[in-house]
Amino acid sequence: MKKIWMIALIASLMAPTWVRAESSTARENNQIRIETRRAEVQEIRGELQEARSNVAENHANRLEKRFKFYYERMSKIIVRFQARLDTLKSQGKDISPTQVKLDAAHAKLELAKTKGEVAIGVFRVADSDKLVARDLAKEAKKLFLEAHELLKEALKALKTISKPALPAASNAVENAQ
Repeated sequence: MKKIWMIALIASLMAPTWVRAESSTARENNQIRIETRRAEVQEIRGELQEARSNVAENHANRLEKRFKFYYERMSKIIVRFQARLDTLKSQGKDISPTQVKLDAAHAKLELAKTKGEVAIGVFRVADSDKLVARDLAKEAKKLFLEAHELLKEALKALKTISKPALPAASNAVENAQ
């Protein structure tokens, strides 16, 4: 019986050290798992940042392509429009109201181009505020649309200069109503 008590006493004295040894091993394992998870999270964050950068770069490329298209198209229209106005001026017609609208459209177009370039540049900067870039892009788009509206108004004014209404035609329209 003494032997059993002695074994039980030794076992009870040794058990806490076994538990402590197991708990320190468990702590080490937990620490290793935590460090592994932290490394995985850092890797995922890096991948997400890279993906965000790619999305921003793609968006900047699309904006650049779109704004370049708008600018080139409207510039060509303005050049043709100016040539037409010069022809009318050489014929002795008063083109001043139309010229003012055309000049305003050209100024808006240049301002829109500048705002668009700034917005594209901000989108391409990695650590930039994307809300600011988005606002700049919206403002550039708005300016392009305003330039377009001014061109349409100038075209209406040009039509009245180049082809004045014939009195007989306008009388026929009035009589038909």
